[in-house]
Amino acid sequence: MDLMIYFLVFLTAALLVISVYEVVFSQRRMVGERLDAVKMMSDEDDGNEFKEPFINRVIKPVYQRIIRMIGNAAPRSIKEKYTQMILTSGAGKNVTVNSVMMTQIMLSLVFGGCIYLAFRYLRGSTNMQALFLALMIGFFLPLYSLYADSVKRQEKIRRSLPDLLDLLYVSVEAGLGFDMALKKSSEKMSGPLSEEINKTLNEISRGRGREEAFRGLSSRTGVEDLNAFITAVIQTEQLGSNIANMLRIQSMSMRQRRRQRAEERAAKIPVKMLFPLIFFMFPSLFVVILGPAAINIFENFISLNR
Repeated sequence: MDLMIYFLVFLTAALLVISVYEVVFSQRRMVGERLDAVKMMSDEDDGNEFKEPFINRVIKPVYQRIIRMIGNAAPRSIKEKYTQMILTSGAGKNVTVNSVMMTQIMLSLVFGGCIYLAFRYLRGSTNMQALFLALMIGFFLPLYSLYADSVKRQEKIRRSLPDLLDLLYVSVEAGLGFDMALKKSSEKMSGPLSEEINKTLNEISRGRGREEAFRGLSSRTGVEDLNAFITAVIQTEQLGSNIANMLRIQSMSMRQRRRQRAEERAAKIPVKMLFPLIFFMFPSLFVVILGPAAINIFENFISLNR
């Protein structure tokens, strides 16, 4: 049993290292593979396949086969949820649904194996509660990382959207078309919103429909304010209304929403400060204020007893 645990921990650690290698060095490796492919096409030697590294000839195909098996076994609904989380988190093309699932399994085995070995050698027995907790932490840690990245990215988009609308309104009023104004405004900004707008404009220039491209922008970000703005843009184009008036109204609405969110956060501050006040500041104040009085009372009781 111990030998099997050792083997699983070693196998999981090896797969984890390969996963990190795949994510970090995939782009550089793709360029190298293309160059190697060109060299191999010009080389007629039959023994070239044995010149490849062992990790590319044996380990990498096995790893990719395992990932495909895991992806095929997962339900479609879970794949769609994972895909949406990857899109909203802004993860690169190297992060796929199959790689996330593989990372979940490997981290669960690594954490579970470490907890098992620790309790086995330190206490001589296995704590099933700690083992189960370690498995759950390893399983949900990649999902939490994607969720945290999604929340941060959406907050950045939500904060920069009113500034983008102001730039759009000024540019359109100056005589630029909407697409050109959108391009110029995105160039003046930085962050995930600018990146997503540039990606949308590139899709439109390559022949994708405007409405479809804007809907894709909304689905990739998952921000309600941006979704409302995109819906207003599509409706304005369909009805032939004045887009400058729409931009002015949307800009005022977005700034009002941002002000309301700031007021809501300010209203929540007293509740959030209650915990540190009770457990950290009040005890210190009690020691400073009541400490000398308590010492005097204690000394008086001692003198009375004498």
